[in-house]
Amino acid sequence: MSLQNQILADRYRIDRLLARGGMADVYLATDERLERQVAVKVIYPHLAADPRFTEKFIREAKMAARLNHPNLVNVFDQGTANGQTFMVMEYVPGMTLRDALDKFGKLTPMRALDLLDAVLQGLAAAHRAGILHRDLKPENVFLADDGRIKLGDFGLARDVNSNTSTGSLLGTIAYIAPELLTRGQADARSDVYSAGIMLFEFLTARQPFAGDDVAHIAHQHTTVGVAAPSSIDASIPPLLDELVLWAAAMAPQHRPANAQVLSEVVQRVKAELKAGNGATARLDLPQFAQIAATRVIPVNATVRIDNPLLDENGTTVIGDSYPSDFPNTGATQVLGAGAPDLGGNSTTVLDGAVAEEALSPLEELSMRRRKRGKWIALTIALTTLASSGAGWWFSAGPGGMSALPNLTSTSLASAKTVLEPYSTNLKVIGEYSSTVSDGLVTHTDPAAGSLFWRGGTITVFVSKGAELASVPSLKGLTPAEAASKLTAARFGAGSASQFYSSTTKGTIFDYLGSDGSKIAVGSKIALKVSAGPLPSVVGQTQADATNALKAAGVNVSQVALDYSDAVATGQVIQVNPSQDPLPVTGSVTLIVSKGPTTVVMPPVKNETIAATKLLLDTLGFDVVVNTNQLQSNWGIVKVKSASIAPGTVVKRGTQVIITSK
Repeated sequence: MSLQNQILADRYRIDRLLARGGMADVYLATDERLERQVAVKVIYPHLAADPRFTEKFIREAKMAARLNHPNLVNVFDQGTANGQTFMVMEYVPGMTLRDALDKFGKLTPMRALDLLDAVLQGLAAAHRAGILHRDLKPENVFLADDGRIKLGDFGLARDVNSNTSTGSLLGTIAYIAPELLTRGQADARSDVYSAGIMLFEFLTARQPFAGDDVAHIAHQHTTVGVAAPSSIDASIPPLLDELVLWAAAMAPQHRPANAQVLSEVVQRVKAELKAGNGATARLDLPQFAQIAATRVIPVNATVRIDNPLLDENGTTVIGDSYPSDFPNTGATQVLGAGAPDLGGNSTTVLDGAVAEEALSPLEELSMRRRKRGKWIALTIALTTLASSGAGWWFSAGPGGMSALPNLTSTSLASAKTVLEPYSTNLKVIGEYSSTVSDGLVTHTDPAAGSLFWRGGTITVFVSKGAELASVPSLKGLTPAEAASKLTAARFGAGSASQFYSSTTKGTIFDYLGSDGSKIAVGSKIALKVSAGPLPSVVGQTQADATNALKAAGVNVSQVALDYSDAVATGQVIQVNPSQDPLPVTGSVTLIVSKGPTTVVMPPVKNETIAATKLLLDTLGFDVVVNTNQLQSNWGIVKVKSASIAPGTVVKRGTQVIITSK
């Protein structure tokens, strides 16, 4: 049910819907008391009925209200009115960081660090207040039109002291820390991990892990770990590789302790980039010490590997030695701890001996490479073919194999440009999508991340927007009958709320799309079900009417008086619902009669001024006394004339002048 144009708590006028979330709608509203625009977050009715969700919603408001920082969205108010549980927040006109990334793509290193630092400043304030965010992602970062950057939506927030264990997995899977997936535990370093994932995305325009389902992505978080951004874009400085690998290290103990620590290092990295030292400077973190290096195998060299790599069956994938008399294909050799430094762009991998203790970020990266036995075996097979003259075909030639990029939410023109180096046959198919905007890529076949042989066919699926359709007629049906009809029409039955209505009790009298407007296929259709007519109490006394309405579950929130020629004094003239239609357990205002609207002017000549004024006031006249006598004598002095003749019928409130001079 839309809240547009309604007023919450006699203060907040709802203007329009801004966004829909997992448990609430966010509206643009006007605070009529302070005359300013605000954002009002209203919990969904079906969730408001669950005390657990309501408690979670109120906790979010209380936690966010404890925070006060320029890079955090302020919370102004929280309450419940007319069955609506809501929270009032600062309105930040502009766009989300997700909107910006979708529109503009990857960021320059300096712009990425500027954005991240602003987010970390706000997150650090939360950490200092003992609050974890737990849902850090571009969708929750707001870029104001005036240049402000604000972190909001603490819907998954927890006190640090009460957040060491979580009963269920919460957060967006693309950014969630491994310890939340494996142990359900989190601390400030879990937020830092999410910040590291965001920085990776800023620099590369893609998330480090992609997959068709949540389980696949979660598995990568806990077993694969984050790669260096330069593996996707070689222009990214090594200093930023170190920063990402540090922040997004798989082991929490190898990350910054909190957002403040990471922010300080980010500012240091910014200074190094401004000084032109991005390719040579290092963070000099203790985690990065004692890491072995990687170098290219020279032509005709023979490589000896002290610790042969075995697959899961114990079979040797890389033996003690193998010839390398083929053109240089970039194979690598594991060096000992004492290997010479190969320069700022060298790759580091683990020595053969691996300790049981937790690994550093770069050690994790290297260990992941060593575990990929099957892929290494495939690489060895391909490079062996090179010695027989087939190496070019499988590397730079038409048979080369590459991983497909993630093109979701990019334009078709951009997708064609990205795929051009693949020398591929491109096929374009349109499809409806409720999550990807019209004209943008929804997915590809093969999927993003798949190894692809150059020269093959790639199918690019492009969104035609959400498929719209008319909702079938549901009026007069029961909710069960409506649910069946909606399913057949490719919709779903949403909340079924009861309202007082003149239609048959238990049947639907209104629903989303009843006006004939087309709705996105797959939408949940909210239903309004009749609870029967509101009890008729017109003509009853105020007390009897109040009791009858209370027995039906309706609260009388206000009583107002008015004149009536048809209804006797003290009886109900009208019932005004606070909403139309009125939900069960809603409230009404009773309009009670003050009697007829007309009155007969009585004779008042020779009566005392005091007695005359009392009588006329009681009858509803507006009395004006024209006398030169002191008020203390009004009980003795007599009225000589009145401006209205006796017996005249006039409306109550008519002015009458009584004279005593």
